[in-house]
Amino acid sequence: MDSDSGSLDDMGHARPGTDHLAVVALTLLLGGSVIALVGQHTAAQAGPAIVLSLLLAALAAGLVLCCVRGVHRHLPGTAGLHGLLAAGWGGRVAGLLGAALLLELLVTLAGAAQSMAVHLQVALANAGFDPGYGMPVQVIAAAGLGLWGLCALMPPRRAVLAACALVTVKVGVGALLLVLAARHVHYAHWIPWLPEAIAPYRFGVGGVLAATLPLLGVFASAGLALGLPGLRRKTSGRHVNALLAMVLVATLLLIALAALQAGLVEFPALASSRPLSVALHGHPSLQWLLPLLPLAGVAGLAALQVVLLLLAAPLATAIWPADGTGPRCERHRRATVFLVLGAMLLALWVPMGMLPALPGAVTLLVMAALCLAALRVEAVMPRVMPLLAPSAAALCLLAAVDRIRSWPV
Repeated sequence: MDSDSGSLDDMGHARPGTDHLAVVALTLLLGGSVIALVGQHTAAQAGPAIVLSLLLAALAAGLVLCCVRGVHRHLPGTAGLHGLLAAGWGGRVAGLLGAALLLELLVTLAGAAQSMAVHLQVALANAGFDPGYGMPVQVIAAAGLGLWGLCALMPPRRAVLAACALVTVKVGVGALLLVLAARHVHYAHWIPWLPEAIAPYRFGVGGVLAATLPLLGVFASAGLALGLPGLRRKTSGRHVNALLAMVLVATLLLIALAALQAGLVEFPALASSRPLSVALHGHPSLQWLLPLLPLAGVAGLAALQVVLLLLAAPLATAIWPADGTGPRCERHRRATVFLVLGAMLLALWVPMGMLPALPGAVTLLVMAALCLAALRVEAVMPRVMPLLAPSAAALCLLAAVDRIRSWPV
């Protein structure tokens, strides 16, 4: 991970390259509770046809990123999400959207910490330790935030390397599952399409589309990786291409896991909040893999916290005016500390289960604004963009409405 290493950023550190951006995008796509989200919609909406939902979500996210690429090509002097929003919509709109996005990232950071603490307790219980021993779950979440905050204070390249090591654990467990469990898959269990009349499930076209929207919300969040500090402005086209590649990689992995869990047992057994665990329980020779699932969850959510801090800190420094309070690197560290402390307070104060563990509606609104900004930029593929940009923005808005409706109450 040392490519594109020819210059320094304005903080005196080596600039992150395209490979670092790919790690950040992959962490956003797989680091949170995405596997649980796929399982939830496999059990409740699309059924084994969740693979079709994943494909549709990836295509829609590709459309969004193509619109963002068009904006990048014609605004080469901008830096980060805030810079793109300011160039396309003006400083006031960019400030409002940036502040809302920063608040959402803070809330998501606390939610990811709480979810990681739950996974950690399960992993400790599987290892024979008493999960109730010691600190409560919310205190563990706050302590974890402090630890990953120290990682985020490192130079961006080193912090991304830490996130890479963590997300490799999660992806590695998924790959191990695919390799060892593939021979137990029975084709008769994998029914790619089930009629809508099978109550209480929502299958058919409606179920596939209903499951597509929340998955699109996850895939479109890959665009947040453009806010990684120190990215080179002249290679933005390569950066968006890297995001598109990561969306494809994540889609293929999720499709393989969805097909695997649907092929291990008969579908009615998957009507559970943890369908992958249910699928492994049906095969005694695979049950030794069960303790690895919460461990993978811990690693993925820890990587997500590091990445969210890497994205939120430069956004905060872009929104807050530089009033002579210190060099940019110091303001970046100060913002990271404030974000960690704020997220720790949220993790301690907000009840478990009330905070999201993945970027949500505001992220999608920002992506919609970037898509529509393509219409405001001169000479951006005039024959195609007037059709593509509104379509991509509409998909983001639909996914944002779906995310708001699913907020726990």
